[in-house]
Order: sequence, then structure tokens, then C-alpha cells
Amino acid sequence: MSSSSTAFTHPAMEAVAGISACLDTLSETNLWSLTTGELATLVLAFETAMRRAVAMQVELTGKAETMAVAEHEGATSLPAWLKATADVAPGVTKARLALRRALIDFPVTAQAFRAGEISMPAAEAVCAAMTALPGGVSADLTRPVEQLLVDTAREEGARAVVRRAEEISHRFDPEQLEPAEAAQAERNRLRITLRHDGTVAIRGVFDREAGALAFAVLGPHAAPAPAEGGMPDSRDAESRYADAPVRVLRIASSASPSVRGERPHLMVSIGFDALVGALNGRLGPLNRSAARALPGAAPGALLDTGATICAGAARRLACDATIIPVVLGAKSEPLDIGRATRVIPKSLRRALVQRDQGCAMPGCERPPAWCDAHHALAWCLGGQTSLENTCLLCERHHGMVHRQRWRIEMRDARPWFVPPPWIDARQRPRLHSRYKVRSLGP
Repeated sequence: MSSSSTAFTHPAMEAVAGISACLDTLSETNLWSLTTGELATLVLAFETAMRRAVAMQVELTGKAETMAVAEHEGATSLPAWLKATADVAPGVTKARLALRRALIDFPVTAQAFRAGEISMPAAEAVCAAMTALPGGVSADLTRPVEQLLVDTAREEGARAVVRRAEEISHRFDPEQLEPAEAAQAERNRLRITLRHDGTVAIRGVFDREAGALAFAVLGPHAAPAPAEGGMPDSRDAESRYADAPVRVLRIASSASPSVRGERPHLMVSIGFDALVGALNGRLGPLNRSAARALPGAAPGALLDTGATICAGAARRLACDATIIPVVLGAKSEPLDIGRATRVIPKSLRRALVQRDQGCAMPGCERPPAWCDAHHALAWCLGGQTSLENTCLLCERHHGMVHRQRWRIEMRDARPWFVPPPWIDARQRPRLHSRYKVRSLGP
């Protein structure tokens, strides 16, 4: 007598295998035979199926947490295990777990999510809105409100859910709007980063009032340009919105407050020969004997941030700019302006910006607009207000030089920093690398 046994496979495992097999079939299907209408139907049906799959992901992730899968597999946490085994970002796992816990209290949302009628972001938005409902919403209105938000998610998406939730909150608790807006305003952030290649990265967030103002001001400047020669504007929306603030900044620069005694401006250093090639006499009294090419600047030009631009861009800027000639010495240093006053005159500050291009402390890359002009030998001790006795220092390093008693030695109109003995017992002078680069020549 013989007996045979068949290995048991859980229906859930068989279901996942079936899904995989169906995907294999779909990938091998010739889609070219579909009509346009059939393809549209297929795309939407697949989206619904994927939403259902995501809902099941949320359910399975929650079940894995409940049954301590991570501990069973020897991992420190479920997010860590999924990251190591399936390359799932920990934040994604945490979001799934949070949504699964929230859906327990909102069955209408859970049902619509499992059916693929709403997306995961929409389900998260509904749960967040329901959790934040004001106390003025009575218990008998809770389910109708949830149904309204789910219907909104199904028909209009997650963003509309947030808007409707705000309207509901305002309707039932209008007094909470003012503190909520104040809290938003306190979270306003804008980060502007000067990258190594001279480009600038901007990242931030505005509250709703500031955001509406930004759209109102930037919108007209970001509109597609009129067609030229029958060709429409080829820029996409992101490119147009990147150009818009530049236009606004150019307009605002004429009315902006001064920065350390000067109106906002863009300083460009370019050799005479490179500039004069396309200016057609724009330089006026400036002549070749009064200007020497800046090593490394021609045929390009140098911005006050230390970044370079091509000569063509410099010429374009010069078409509508004030041109200030700077006479350079044999070692490409601006010549002394000769002012013997304690207050740094604008002309001397321009020369400092042209020479130092930012904070002179070795290792610091803060731009000139963030810097003070510092006397190497204090003015009260007889130090002159001249190029040979001043340099640019950012606020942090300016204070550090005074507090820690760093000594600055000017050699060939370049600042060398001598640290105090408790930092370097040998007190070896230090020079910023940007000056060392210039010594390499053109």
C-alpha cells in the first residue's frame, strides 16, 4: 500500500503566482492589434488593477508588522528588512504602515481603496482630513463627510480632497483658520545654494498667501511667448517658470534696498580685449593702456560669485550696464584707490569684490554680498583704508578673526591668514585657494 502527499500551497501564494503569470501574458501580447478605444480602456483598467495591488501591498505590509516578520528574519525592523531584501525605501514602508493603521477607523475609505477606486495618496489625504476634523462636526456627520471626501477623491483626486477638507474645517470651525495660516507662514522656507559649477539651486515652500502671490506675479512672466515665424514657444512649463523669477529679479533690482552701501548689482570682470570686441565704442574714454586683461578671464568673464560665464554673455550684460574700468597691476591685482578714510568707499569695495570674490578666509566660499570689508591693521592703530590693508570677510569669519586674534598679513595685495598659536603652534600663514588658482596664469 502506498500513499502520496501533495505539498500544500497557500491560496495567497497561488494568487501572487497567478498575478505574475498574467503579467507575463500581458507583456507577450501584441498591443498593436488594439484599437485606440480599446487601448484607452486597457490603460484605465490596468490603473485600477495596480491601485488594488497597492492596497494589497498596504495590507500585507501591515500583516507583516503584526506577525513580526522582521524579527523572524533577523532584521532590526520591517522597513530595514524590506530595504535590504526588496529595495523598498524605509519611508515607503512607514507610509504603508501608517495608512493601514488609519484605515481601521475609516471603512468607507478602506473599501474604496481596496476596490481600486482611489489611489494611495488620495486615501492618505482622506484619512488625514478625517483625523483633523474640527470638534464642531457632530458624530452623525462623520460618515457623510467621509463619503463626500471619498467621492471627491474618486472623481477629482487627492488635491481636491485637501481643498474640500479645508472648506469643511472653515465651515465648522472658522476660528482655527487664522492660527493655521500663522503656522504655515512660520514654516516658510527658501534655500538658495551656490553649486560648485556656478549654477544656483533653489528649494523651498511658501504658505498659501505667499504662494498665491508667487503665482500671481510669476504667472504672466511664465506664459508662453508669442509665436515667431509661425513657431510656438518651445519651452516647457518648468523652463518658463525658471525664466520668470529672473525677469522679476531684474525689475526688482532697481527698487531693492542697498546691500552694504550699494544697490543690488551683478559684477562681471572681463579682459579688455574680450569685451571690446563687440561693444562698438561703448567703453568711451577707457583705452587699452588703462586696462590689462585679467588672467584666466579672457575670452570668458568672471562673476562676483567666482563662477565664469562666456564672453558673449558678458557682452550681452554690458549692453545695458554701467561699465567701471579697473586698472590692474602686474600681478592682476586692482590698484590702490587711495582713500584714507575709515569707512570703506564704494569704489574700494568694488575693488575688493573684484579681487577677493568672496570671504578671503581659506576654505570659505560665502559670496561678496555676505561679507564685510576688514582692515588687516586696525584703522585706529594707523592702518590705511586701502586695498593693501583690507579684505572681505563673512560675518562668521570676521567675528572669528577678532575673537581668536588671527593675524592677517597682506602680501602682494593678497591676504594671508596667520592662526593663533593654540590652533597652529608654528603659526603657518594660510592663503585661500582661489588666489593660488590665479597664480597659475591664463
